Amino acid sequence: MNFVRKLFKPRWQSADAAVRLAAVSGDAAPELVAALPQIARNDADAGVRLAALKRLADPGLAQALAQDDPDAGNREAARALWFDLLAGRHPRSPPLAERLRLAAAQDAPRLIEHLAEHAAETELRAAALARVTRPALLVERATAETDAGLRLAIVERIDEEALLERIAERSRKRDKQVYRRARDKIEAGRLARGDDAAIAEEARRICEQLERRLREGDRSTDDDATLQARWSAIAERVPASFRTRFQAAGDLLALRRDPDQMAALRRRSAEIEAIGTEIAAIEHALAERDAVEQRDAISQRFDALAERWSAVDEAGGSLREAHEHRLSAIVARLGELAHAPSPLPTAPTPVATPAAEPKRRDDPAEIERRRSERERRHAALGDALGALEAALDSGQSGPAHQAHARLAAARQALHEAPSDEIARRLADAEGRYAQIARWQRWSDDQRREALCGEIEALAASGLHPDAVATRVREAQAEWARLDAHDGGRGGGGLVRRFHAACREAIKPTRAYFEKRDALRQTQAQAIGALLAGLDDPNAPAPDVRALAARRREVADALRALDRVDPRERKALAERLRAGLATLEARIAEHDAAVEAAKQRLIGAAEALSGEADLRNAIAGAKDLQRRWQAAGNGRRARDQRQWTAFRGAIDAVFARADGERIARDAQTQATRDGAVALCAELESLAAAEHADRAAQARIEQAWQALGLRDEDLQRRFRAAQDALREAAERRTRAARRAGFDAWLATYTLCRAAERGERDADGVRSDLAAIAATPVAAAALSARLERALAGPATTGSADADTAALRDCLVELEALAGVDSPDEDRQRRLDLQVGRLSARLRGDRDEGGPEAALAALLERWSALEPAANPVLDARLERAVRHVLAGWR
Repeated sequence: MNFVRKLFKPRWQSADAAVRLAAVSGDAAPELVAALPQIARNDADAGVRLAALKRLADPGLAQALAQDDPDAGNREAARALWFDLLAGRHPRSPPLAERLRLAAAQDAPRLIEHLAEHAAETELRAAALARVTRPALLVERATAETDAGLRLAIVERIDEEALLERIAERSRKRDKQVYRRARDKIEAGRLARGDDAAIAEEARRICEQLERRLREGDRSTDDDATLQARWSAIAERVPASFRTRFQAAGDLLALRRDPDQMAALRRRSAEIEAIGTEIAAIEHALAERDAVEQRDAISQRFDALAERWSAVDEAGGSLREAHEHRLSAIVARLGELAHAPSPLPTAPTPVATPAAEPKRRDDPAEIERRRSERERRHAALGDALGALEAALDSGQSGPAHQAHARLAAARQALHEAPSDEIARRLADAEGRYAQIARWQRWSDDQRREALCGEIEALAASGLHPDAVATRVREAQAEWARLDAHDGGRGGGGLVRRFHAACREAIKPTRAYFEKRDALRQTQAQAIGALLAGLDDPNAPAPDVRALAARRREVADALRALDRVDPRERKALAERLRAGLATLEARIAEHDAAVEAAKQRLIGAAEALSGEADLRNAIAGAKDLQRRWQAAGNGRRARDQRQWTAFRGAIDAVFARADGERIARDAQTQATRDGAVALCAELESLAAAEHADRAAQARIEQAWQALGLRDEDLQRRFRAAQDALREAAERRTRAARRAGFDAWLATYTLCRAAERGERDADGVRSDLAAIAATPVAAAALSARLERALAGPATTGSADADTAALRDCLVELEALAGVDSPDEDRQRRLDLQVGRLSARLRGDRDEGGPEAALAALLERWSALEPAANPVLDARLERAVRHVLAGWR
């Protein structure tokens, strides 16, 4: 027998390594499958070991052989297989949860980095990236990772400025979120270490945001706290110019939002206007000839004016500057008059009265026309004034400048004095406009200064010429917006400086743009040569492949027109589209010929279905297949439709020889359908409330009769069987615990009735919903009836506490929970008694159910105690006993 076994041993045990390799790669003998792990570890041939490992595709074995296999090539292949299995890139990779567990147990940096780069699932890549420490890989994954959330998470882990700069540079045009976050972290790091340039840039951005609100309107105040927090973080090191700029913008914004401050501003403006009028009157009085005689009256008027001015000075701040020098001049003039001698009285000089001119009578129509024109001018003045007041109330300086210009034109067109109400409103509006315009002009000039500095720094910045040109264009656009907002009142010196800085910034980029123009010209010439080849009538007719290649060239040239001078793009685009249309027409002509030829072959294939001789029909079908391949290719979609029709006709010929195969497939499908139905029926039994063992036996017998080898259905059937067993176990446990659960619920109601917490009707209603319990039924029922019939009581202080505690200690011992310190001695006595009983050979009768029932019977018969702790201990012990039953 040994000789026979050696002579006819299986191929995988052959002495020839090639035979073993073939067997290990393809044989399906159960003995071989069981021996594959041993072969992968111990076979003498490296190729056989590797074939066994690849067939098993086991992560643990691959990891072991990646370190222990004697062949270096096998170790590398095993390591690659191990990496692919854990990364989910192998068809037989374990589930994700298992791979996450395996990866968490590994420490090899090479594996962790491989998973971070190549894992199929985001969760696994995230877990691996959390353990990566190599900065270069983190930078690479921050831009190459496919999941946006992971990219941002990687950026959050990096704090080194050089690495963040690399990430920002790589993601600038590819991922705006990563780019912005990297730049934010760079700026935050610079601010944290006190970099002066970063602090100045942050201050500039904050000021610009506030000023943009002033210019464009107050859309939202949600981020005021954020702006203030950002400013507070850098306030101690901000340059003085930015502090002044921030304070001015903040004051103006607060003023615009506060109606009370706006009203106060109007009042101060009106007071300033009135003070200006009074100053002019005093100046006129001082210039009169009788100023010396009137100096006392003028001094009194000036004293009253000084008091008013003092109030404005204290409340108005910078508003006093407009008339300060005039007041000083009045004080000096009054001092001169105080030392001048009083003149002698003189007779009044008669004043000649001019003769009155005769009144001229106007035409009534002319009077009406002048009246209408005057009303129109007054209405235009009122409208312009209302527009200015609305713009000032909204705090937007741009519309305020436009409205003020309109008001100035309306005032110039008005030939008479306005009404007192309009004059008062004009004084108020002019004062408010002067302050807002002055503050806004100062803020805009600060921004213009900053723009000049930024453009002047571009020449030495080292930026790409395109970036320089873009920045110059952006600065010019912003300058234009500032001019539009303040009505074109920018200072001439700043304008000249800005334009000069723009010219100096662009000057170094001219060589680059000249080179780019040359490249654009070269590209335009290449496109021209391509178009000339299309238009050449003497060129040989190309085949369809050459036409398709030429079409691709034309399409690529059309897409690459951005590398041509913009002024030439439109003409070249038109010529390229025309050439593309010509090529499309020639390709369509070829496709039509191919379509016609294939349609004829389809007709011949359909005619074969009526051929009586099956052998001749099959030979004809094979010939048609060869001719189909020789017909060439047309449009893909049309070829696919024709191929479907041709294949259907050919398949109809070959299907006549496939009757046996179809019948076998039908039988296999029927068997599978029956197995699916059995699985579904067994699963429905598992979900039912009651077990049907006869149905289960019938289903299992029918399953065995099918003899199905489908692994998925077998797993499904076994899962249904497991579910049936688990349902039976649950029902058994529920039946075992039912009486005790009902006793516990009934006892809880009884104690509530005894303590008077529930009325009798409520207790009886809840009791009806509880199943009847055989455990201590008589004692508990009697106790419950006494509680419902008698007065409420929390328990008897004279109850047999010792008996209650003895019962509780036994219950706690049965449940396996600790007893309180006051009952420790009882617990010890109980344990000693039980030990003595076991030594005497006494045995417990009835098991844990009987023991629990006896203890509950004892407890129910005892007088209730007043201490609620005992009830809590009872419930805890009973629930622990029931929870321990399986």
